[in-house]
Amino acid sequence: MKDDLYALWMMSLKLSATARNKLMQQFGTAQDVFDNAQWIKGQAAKHITPFASGVYLDKVASLTNSQDFEFISQNNPKFPTRLKNIVDPPLGIFVKGNLPNNFDNMPTVGIVGSRDNTLYGRKVTKTLSKDLAALGFIVISGMARGLDAHAHKGALEARGETIAVLPCSVDKCYPQENRDLYKQIPQKGALISEYFPGTKIENWHFLARNRIISALSDALIITEAATRSGTFSTATHALNQGKDVLAVPGDIFSKQSEGTNLLIKDGAVPITSYLDVVAVLKSMAHLKGFFSNKMPVLEKENSPIEKISLASDENLVYSCINYEPVSIEYIVYKTELNVSQVNKILFELELDGRVVKLPGNKYIKK
Repeated sequence: MKDDLYALWMMSLKLSATARNKLMQQFGTAQDVFDNAQWIKGQAAKHITPFASGVYLDKVASLTNSQDFEFISQNNPKFPTRLKNIVDPPLGIFVKGNLPNNFDNMPTVGIVGSRDNTLYGRKVTKTLSKDLAALGFIVISGMARGLDAHAHKGALEARGETIAVLPCSVDKCYPQENRDLYKQIPQKGALISEYFPGTKIENWHFLARNRIISALSDALIITEAATRSGTFSTATHALNQGKDVLAVPGDIFSKQSEGTNLLIKDGAVPITSYLDVVAVLKSMAHLKGFFSNKMPVLEKENSPIEKISLASDENLVYSCINYEPVSIEYIVYKTELNVSQVNKILFELELDGRVVKLPGNKYIKK
């Protein structure tokens, strides 16, 4: 597309998203900026005027055509609707892999947390991601060191779709320790970035990246975070974008849970299983088709958590079991299955090595 080429040209220039959007407001389109580059004044001129030539335009086009990624501008029908109405939206995104089919009408959850985390945080993150991805939710995170990586791993283990928003260009892997994820994610989702190939990573890229994670997410889940954490910037973006922020309660004596517990005090939705996430997303207008076609909701009067009907009762029972002991009575209440059904399923899960039976007829995940 011709519009994509000029948007791509603008993305190649050393301009912030704010500066690009101001130019678009002033001139109208990316091609108009290109055609009127000689009239641009101020600091932006040195980053634009020398590069407003057909030779440079051809260079930009040939560079991207030879790569294993796709550029999608705002004018392209494939550009995510969720990204269009935020402050300083990117003029386009670079995609390595493929955005999920019908992406605008699929449920998306951002799952993020601290680099400095605990075993509890890692288990919670991976379990939530795995359970949600298994239902068809798209898991979005930043492929950062720590809990972001575990969010992607959970989704991949469930053979679900996941999207990583990078603080660098898609032709680079950051951090290097997540190279396996960098290779795996495009096979079952996408790596995306707003940075032109070869762009040197800057410190401010990390905070800028967070606004895209929250924008692409119907709800943002914080699984574990200290009060002083970069994760909080993602939560702030989500709140500013009108998104629901969900947080996992943690140990009141753990520094790594101070942030999530504080978010809950300030109004974040506390969650303890994927069912809580479903309860938040199922009323969203753009997701009605997904829930009505695949996941009919079972209502229970005065129930604190609305439950969903899954194809497998085993999955429903398993989702009620976490890393703290739960009773059979609790599972019966949550699933609305009868006691004999629950006992039979628990026995099978125990044989499979997925749960452990404790004294007092209580169960935990293995």
